[in-house]
Amino acid sequence: MTGAPFLVIRGVLAGAAAGAINCSTAPGTEGELGRPAGAIHGVGEGDSVALGAAPAALSSDGAVCVTIQRGMLGTVRDATLWQNAPGWNDSASPNLSTGWAAGAGRRRSVVYFGLSPVPVGATVLSASLVFHQTYAVESSAVSVHRVTVPWDERTVTWWSIGDSGFEGESAATLAAEAGVGARATDVSALVQSWALGTARNDGVLLDEERAHTTYLRSSEIGSTQERPRLDVCYVTCSDGVMNGLEVGLDCGGPHCAPCAGATAGTSSAAASSSTGASSAAGDDPCADGAALPPDPLPPARLSETGLYADITTRSRAAGTREFRPAYELWSDGAAKRRFVYLPPCSTVDTSDMDHWSLPVGARFWKEFRAEGVAVETRFIHRFGPGIDDWLFAAYAWDPARNDAFLVEAGVEDARGTAHDIPRTADCWECHGKLPERVLGFSALQLSHDGPGETMASLSDAGWLTVPMRAGVRPPGDAQAAAALGYLHANCGNCHNSTGVVTLRTRLLAANTTVESTDTYTTGVGVTPSFWDPGALYRITPGDPESSAVVRRMEHRGSRAQMPPTASDVADSAGLAAVRSWIDGLGRPPEAGSGGGSAGGGTAGASVGGSSTSASSGSSSSGSGGSGASTGGSGAGSGGPGGACAGVPRLKLTQVAAGLAAPVFLASPPGDRSRMFVLEKDGVVRLIKDGVLRSTPFLDIRGGTSCPPSQLASANPLVCAPSPTAEGGLLGMAFHPGYANNGRFWLFYTAAPRGNVTIAEFRRSASNPDVADTSAGSVPVRTLLDARHGGWNHAGGTLAFGPDGYLYASVGDSAVTPYSASPAKDLSSPLGKILRIDVDSGLGPSGNLSGAGVNPLVWDYGLRNPWRISFDRSTGDLYIADVGQNAWEELNIEPARTGRRDYGWPTMEGDHCVAAGCSRVGVAPAVEHSHSSGEGGSITGGYVYRGSAIPCLRGRYVYGDYGTHRFWTLRWDGSRVRDHVEITADLESRLPAASFGEDAAGELHVVMLTGEVFRVDPR
Repeated sequence: MTGAPFLVIRGVLAGAAAGAINCSTAPGTEGELGRPAGAIHGVGEGDSVALGAAPAALSSDGAVCVTIQRGMLGTVRDATLWQNAPGWNDSASPNLSTGWAAGAGRRRSVVYFGLSPVPVGATVLSASLVFHQTYAVESSAVSVHRVTVPWDERTVTWWSIGDSGFEGESAATLAAEAGVGARATDVSALVQSWALGTARNDGVLLDEERAHTTYLRSSEIGSTQERPRLDVCYVTCSDGVMNGLEVGLDCGGPHCAPCAGATAGTSSAAASSSTGASSAAGDDPCADGAALPPDPLPPARLSETGLYADITTRSRAAGTREFRPAYELWSDGAAKRRFVYLPPCSTVDTSDMDHWSLPVGARFWKEFRAEGVAVETRFIHRFGPGIDDWLFAAYAWDPARNDAFLVEAGVEDARGTAHDIPRTADCWECHGKLPERVLGFSALQLSHDGPGETMASLSDAGWLTVPMRAGVRPPGDAQAAAALGYLHANCGNCHNSTGVVTLRTRLLAANTTVESTDTYTTGVGVTPSFWDPGALYRITPGDPESSAVVRRMEHRGSRAQMPPTASDVADSAGLAAVRSWIDGLGRPPEAGSGGGSAGGGTAGASVGGSSTSASSGSSSSGSGGSGASTGGSGAGSGGPGGACAGVPRLKLTQVAAGLAAPVFLASPPGDRSRMFVLEKDGVVRLIKDGVLRSTPFLDIRGGTSCPPSQLASANPLVCAPSPTAEGGLLGMAFHPGYANNGRFWLFYTAAPRGNVTIAEFRRSASNPDVADTSAGSVPVRTLLDARHGGWNHAGGTLAFGPDGYLYASVGDSAVTPYSASPAKDLSSPLGKILRIDVDSGLGPSGNLSGAGVNPLVWDYGLRNPWRISFDRSTGDLYIADVGQNAWEELNIEPARTGRRDYGWPTMEGDHCVAAGCSRVGVAPAVEHSHSSGEGGSITGGYVYRGSAIPCLRGRYVYGDYGTHRFWTLRWDGSRVRDHVEITADLESRLPAASFGEDAAGELHVVMLTGEVFRVDPR
C-alpha cells in the first residue's frame, strides 16, 4: 500500500495481516515511522496471505488500522503544565513543551487519545505515538508515562497531576533529536492494556530532564500534518465478541497462537460465541442490540444505518418510530417521512422545553420523494455525549440495487427530478446553530393530534424526563399560529438568539401572546438589516408587500432568499400563511415611531445610566451637567474651543465597490497611499492611491465549510462553517514598525474546525503590494489557536495599544445555555479582550493573573466584542459588545486600566439576564435597546483624529449593523457627553459591517454589501 496516509483503513488483507507479521518483532519500531497507516510490514491491501492454524480466528475485515487525531477521528485533548504556576495550564497553545524554562520552571505535558475507534478487547498489532517536534537544541529523551488520574483539558494543572498522578516508570521513550520533524515511539503494550481494560485510559504524560527543553506541536495547531496522533492497528476474534480473550500479540498467524475460543478450520466456535452473546444481551432489557458504533464516519449504505430490517421490502427495524412535525419544513414540494430511534431505557432530557437534549445513540431519518420518486434519505446519529458528537449523512436511492448509497459531495437533479441532495458539509448550515442539532423533533413540533409520535404519546411512554401531554402551541389565533409556526420551523433554526440575532423567529415555551414572541419584537415595525429594496420594515403591519420577510421568502437566486440554501422554489402555501397574518396586523403607525425609521425617536438609548433621546445632530441644546445631552450642539461639543457649533454636517463618499463581503479596513502606520480591506472569505484586498487593485495582497481562502469541502486557494487557512456564519477573516493589525519589518497579524476562524486564530504574516521583501507566501511564511507564527467552531460570536478585532502590545477581541462562541458562556471562565480566551506580546507570544505583565487564569486575558465578561479601537490621543479603549435579546452596549475603558469584568453572561448591558441576579461587572457607557428599534447589532467605530473635519475631532463615531443607524459622542474621561444620532446626515440604509481608520486618521465605513465609504464634511 503506497501513497498518501489514510485516516481509517478497513482493508481486507485476504485473511490475516498477522500472517505476514514476524511475531518476534514488536510493532511500532523505528522501521514503521513514516509508513502510511495500514501498511503493515509490507502487506498490501488485497495481497494473498496464507492463513496459519487458526483461519477462523480473524474477522472477515482482517486488520483494521485507525489514526486517532483531533479534528479527524476520536477525541484528543492536551495541555502543558507549569511548575512555577501550579494553578494554570496552557491548553490553547499550538505547542506542547517539556523540560525547563526561565520563569516557568519545569514543564510537563499531558495528552489524551480516546480509544472509541478501537473495539474493547481487540488485539493490538501496533500502536505508534507520533508528534511533530519544532524545537530542541540537542538530542534528548522525552519519557512517556501513563496518567493514572482523570483530568480535564481546561482545568488540569501541575498541582492536580502532581508527582503521583502518573506512573513513575515510563511506558515508552520519545527521541527528541536536535532540529525539527516527526518523532514516534511504540506504545503498543500501553494501548493493548487500555483496549483490554486492564489499565484505565487517562492519557499519557510527557516528561524530560530539567537540563533540556523540547517543543512539540499540540492538537490546537492548524496543520493536520503536525497534530499529535495515535496510529493503531488491531484484529478481533471472528466470534465478534470483544471479550479480551485473544491470545498472543499477533493471534492467527502461521507462527503465532490462535485466538482463544476459535477452532482452526471451523466456524462452530464463532457461532457458539455469537449465540452466547445474544443470550446475554437478551437478559438485559436495556441492552441496545441495534446500537451503531460511536463512529463519526457514516455507513456506506442506508441499509447499514438501522432503519430497515429488510430494505428490499422496506420493512422497518424494531424500535424505529415515525413522527411528523406540526409545521412542515419547506423542501421545494418534496414529500417527506421522518423516523426516530431512541435506545432502550434512554430518555430525552426535556427539562428545557426549548432545547431538548437527546440521548447518545439516538438516530433520525428523513425520506424524500420528489415528483413521485424516492430520491434521498438523510441520516443523523448522536454517537457521543459532546455537543458536536453528531453524524450527518445523505443517501441517494438506487432502485436497481434496492438500497441508497452515501453521497458526501451532493447530487444535482437526483434521479432525473428537480431535487438536489446537499453536500454533507452543508448539513451544519441548518443543524449547527442550535444545541439539539435536530429539526422537527421538539416540544412545539410534536404538539399536535395527528399520526405518529406526539408529545402525548412520548409522555405516556416515559420517553420524556419532564412529560407534557398538552404540549406547547404557538400563541394567538389560528391565523397567527400558522404564520408563527411556519416561521419558527423554516427560519428559527438560524434566526434565533444564538444564530442570526437581528430578526429572531424561534418560538419559546414561555410565549403566551403574539406580542411576547421574538418574531413580533424583532420584526414588527423594525427596519430591516439585510437586503431591503422596497421593504419598509422587517414585518410591516397591514402591508405584506413592504415586509422584508415576505420579500425574502419570495426571492430566489441569491443569499437574500429565505431560506438562504437548499431551495429553488418559493413556498406558496407558507407565503400565504405569513401574508395573511401580516395583513391582519393592521396598518403601521406613522413613520418614525416603533423604532423603524432612521432618525426617528430613540427613547430606548441609555447613556451613562441616564435615559436620553438623541436626534440627528441639528439641535441646539447644550451638553448639560451630567449624562448625555438630548441635542447635538452647544459650545464646544463638536470640537476644540468654541469654534465648533455642534456636530458638523457629514456625508459618505464612496471610495471602492465590488468587494465580496468586506468586513474591515486598516492602513499601516504612516502609509497614506495604501488601505487594506478584508473580505470575509479570506482575501486581503489593496486600495492603493484610491484605486482598488485586482491582485489581492493575500489570499488564504479555505472554503465556505469547516472543514472546507473544496479548497479555494493555494493557502487554504480560513474557513467558516457556512456562508452566513460569522466566522471568516475578521481582523488585521500592522506592527508599529511595519514600514521596516513588514510584520502584520490576521484574526480568522481557521480550517479545518473553525478555531479562532491569531497568526503573524510578513510583507513580501520584493513587492510591498503583496504578502510573503513562501514556505514557512503562511503563517510565520501562530499566537492563538482556540477551539471555537466559527459559527457565531467570534469577535475579531486586532489593534496595537499605546503600550506596544497587541490587543484582540474574542467572542464567546455562542455557547448555550448562555449561563455556560466561557466569557466568565478565566482559563478560556473566549469572551475576552486579550493582550499579547507579539515578540514572545506570551501575556505581558499587567494582564489578569492567578490560579487557572489564561495569561493572555486583559478583560473578560464579553459576549461578542465586534470592533474595539483605541483613541490615538488618549489611549482610551472603546469596546462595542453585541447584545443578546435586548441591549447593545458600548464600554469605554480608560487608558491602561484593564482587568475588568463587563458582566456577560450575568448582565446584558446594565440589565440582569435572569430576574433577581446579583449585579456584576462594569456598567456600559452607552446602551441601545432592541425594543426601541435602535439596537440590533452594534458596530464599534473610532474616535476621529483626522484633519479633514476639525469639528469632529475627539468624537467617537459608531453604528448598528442591524438597524442601519449611526451616532457620535464625546467621552470626557469619566462620562459621555453630546450623544447624537447622525443617521440622517449620512443618508445610508446599508449594513455597516465595520469602520476603518486610514493612516491619516480619516474614518471609513465598510458595508457588507461590497462598498467602502469615507466620512467627509458636507
